[in-house]
Amino acid sequence: MKGFKVAPSRALQVADDSIQSVARAGTAADACLAIVAIAGLVFSPASDAQSINLGTAELTQIHHDQNLLPDAGHSGFGALLYDADGRLVMDGDRTWLYTSSLFEAPEPGKRDWYGRWVSNVRDFDPSTFVTGEPKLALGLNGDDQWAVIHTALKVSDDLFVVFYSANDLVRAATSPRPDGVFRPDPEFSLAVTEAWEREGGEKDSIESTGGFRKLADNGEMLEIALLYDSYHVDQTRGDLGWATVRIDKSMGNVELVGKDPDGPLPLRPEGYIAARAGSNLGSDVMLGGKHVMFYYLRPNENVITLAAALSDDPSFREVDEIAEFASVQGDEQVIEKFQSYIIEDRLHVIYENKLASGHWGTGIRLYGL
Repeated sequence: MKGFKVAPSRALQVADDSIQSVARAGTAADACLAIVAIAGLVFSPASDAQSINLGTAELTQIHHDQNLLPDAGHSGFGALLYDADGRLVMDGDRTWLYTSSLFEAPEPGKRDWYGRWVSNVRDFDPSTFVTGEPKLALGLNGDDQWAVIHTALKVSDDLFVVFYSANDLVRAATSPRPDGVFRPDPEFSLAVTEAWEREGGEKDSIESTGGFRKLADNGEMLEIALLYDSYHVDQTRGDLGWATVRIDKSMGNVELVGKDPDGPLPLRPEGYIAARAGSNLGSDVMLGGKHVMFYYLRPNENVITLAAALSDDPSFREVDEIAEFASVQGDEQVIEKFQSYIIEDRLHVIYENKLASGHWGTGIRLYGL
């Protein structure tokens, strides 16, 4: 990959040794603090005063909220609503926020992944974080185990499309309103078909991740590249890739055209087991004049970090720099499904998290630019 920066091998070995040492003495979250970044950026514990260099941009974390929403039950972040150009859709000072909640708990002793999940929608002020009351946006369809929205797209004033994870594959659903009940498109299915999607474990699945980019729009048809990832729950492994999707604006049909033949994106460093749960949205978020994708990296099963890839290429087929720059914070044990927007020179990164209590919720981090 073009200009891909990797820290010296000795530094990576020191980082790995440190991770193992800390992991033996403490928690996986503690182990995150020992990582040396793969872009020549030394990783240090995140704090409210930490300055981070990403490319030529300097970011300072100024706020972190691990439990953004008032919900007592699960409210895992799914997506904000973006338009076809990848910009946050606003109605006055509000947009729409999609979250997931547990419909049916898994059998005793099994992970939440084996439960049945549905999605809710509410209005959301991206500046003040004030929200409306959640209501059902997407229920379970047939034998699907999940109805977890991870991508929400405004196609036109009366057509909104969501892409959602059904547990082992990705489906699409449509509604004439952003806060309406979405109806699954029976013809759309993004399933495991490629060799790279099967690599890394025995339990194969695909999830939508909250990213897309516009490829073409002739007024009647909108064509996008949809970001998705492979996932192996048995090994916590996976990678990110693109699929081409065509949406008929008048009929509301959603069609899978095909997958990127070039395979997974070059976002996972050698020796790491996962580069997942990423998003290039908002597309107007640029750092140092470069496109940015936030996603998570796993050097092993016990460590998860927030990473950023910078590129001149909006497809991220050529990546200039990758940096791990933040770990779990507070009571967080998992961070994933990141989207972003900028208000008044403050970068907002909103995401799904799992807390030590077992609660799946919505977190947010603010960075001064």
